[in-house]
Parts: sequence; structure tokens; C-alpha cells
Amino acid sequence: MSRDLRPFVAEEIRLHPRVAYQGLFAGAEASARIAAAMPPLPCFRSEYAGAITVIDWDHRLPSQALALRIFAYYSEETFEAGAEAFDDRLEQIAERDRYPEFDVPDFDALPADEAYEIELTASGTVGRARLTSAWRRTIASSDAAAAVKLASQSAEFQKLVSGSPQRPSYLGDLEAVSWTPPCESQHERWTLDVWYLLAFDGRIGSGRSFLIDLGQSEVVAVRDFSVRTS
Repeated sequence: MSRDLRPFVAEEIRLHPRVAYQGLFAGAEASARIAAAMPPLPCFRSEYAGAITVIDWDHRLPSQALALRIFAYYSEETFEAGAEAFDDRLEQIAERDRYPEFDVPDFDALPADEAYEIELTASGTVGRARLTSAWRRTIASSDAAAAVKLASQSAEFQKLVSGSPQRPSYLGDLEAVSWTPPCESQHERWTLDVWYLLAFDGRIGSGRSFLIDLGQSEVVAVRDFSVRTS
């Protein structure tokens, strides 16, 4: 068990066949080097029982902008299910891996308790990391209420409200929208992102985001956001 994913990454990184064919990231030292360059990836609320890390193909030859995918598991049961899904996907890739076809499957969307995608260049430079698990927008009502309360009581929010007297009421109130891991916020713990919409033209919304550390009961960052509706 581990509270951070980096030891699992350092232990083993698997390669998409199209990445392996190009001779990229060969050698056992590649895993340790990439893990050392990654940001902390602490667990949400359960320790990790295992993880599958794979460098995925960018559907280009030669590759330029790869994806380091990390699929994390809280139990042996979910880890085994993830490993089985990985093997199934590998078989699908093998069935369609005919050079130089580019319509070859990758490892996106494998089942996992937590899933991350990290930008990775062909030379091994680690870039932006993001949580891709859909559950990040599933927030318990008690957590949402606590985060909204902390945001509403902050000096930053009070100043924002007083400075926006013409804000339309139809834009709604503060809303807890997403769990945010440290790799995205650069804060040491997981935070809850609370949005306050200031403008919306039917397609694009913009406003102010309050990152809430529920464990410490504080606002740790305030930043602007914009979002486009589909």
C-alpha cells in the first residue's frame, strides 16, 4: 500500500507497442527518471493497492506529444480488474497494429479508482498532469455545503460581491464543482473547487474559483476561470 503513486511509477512503466517500436524509453532507468520528475500524486481518501502506468501513443510517427497514463487502484480486486482490462486492450491493439495505420487503439479510459494523464515529450520531459476520473465532479452534499460556506465567508468573496453590484441573479450562487488533486492546484492536499459565475453569454461562462482545503477549513487559492458549454 502507498499514499503516493510515484513509487508505483518508478517500479514499472509499460509502453504502447507503437511507442516501443520507436525505441523510446527503453531501459529500466526510464521509469525511475520519469517518476522523479513527476509532481506528488497523493491518494484521495484511500491508499493505493496498485497502479498500472503506461506511456501511450500520440498517433504520430515519429511521436511528439505522448501521454503518461496512470491507473490507480484502492484494492486488489479493482487492480485485478484493471489488469484484465489492460490485457484486453493490448490484444485489441495487436489485432489492428498494421504499419503504418494510425487508427490503432490506445489505453485511454481503462477502468480505475483514480486515473491521471500527464503530458510527456518523446525526450522524456514531464509536463502538465490532470485527473481524468469522472467521479471528481461527484461531491457529497455535506462536503459541498462546507466548502461553499468557507468560500462565502472569505474576505476575497465579500470583496468580489461588493465589487459586482450589477451581477444578474440568474447566474446563481456559489457552487462546489470539482475535487482538485495537488498536481493541478500545487497545494499539498486535495481541494474542492467552488465557482462563482460572473458572466455567461449562452456559450462561454467566466467567474472566480475558490479552492477550499476542507481539512484545514480554509481558502487556499482564488483564481479566474472560464468554461465553454458543449
